[in-house]
Amino acid sequence: MLPMLADTSIDVKNLVSLSKVEISEENVVGVHVPVIKHLKVDVKDYSLFSKPHWVDQLVIQLKRMLTLKVEQQIKEQRGEALNFALRKITQRVNLFDKVLIPKAQQDIRKIRIYLSDMETAAVVRAKSTKQKRLKMSGGGL
Repeated sequence: MLPMLADTSIDVKNLVSLSKVEISEENVVGVHVPVIKHLKVDVKDYSLFSKPHWVDQLVIQLKRMLTLKVEQQIKEQRGEALNFALRKITQRVNLFDKVLIPKAQQDIRKIRIYLSDMETAAVVRAKSTKQKRLKMSGGGL
């Protein structure tokens, strides 16, 4: 875009530098991810008369490039944090689906069988007690 940069006689080094980046955290679906709070790019003073006019456009482009580079790094960190959380959540879901839920269902089935057996035993005891009472009271047939 700026073919004039090929002219090495014009010093354009260190025109733009990143001076301050403030990063805070944001909660995205329960995951704390970084977010840019403030970004400051400094421009080194240069003479408008000793530099060609296209240097102004170069400074604008360099500022934009630095800003985009920092934003890209933060977005990559966000992606990594979300991917890590996704892996953890997937592990938990698999743990529940494949281990804990089937185990709980098996335990519930065993408890139901036990309660059914206890109920049957209680009915048998009640009938036995009733027959003993009838025999003791002499009220057989």
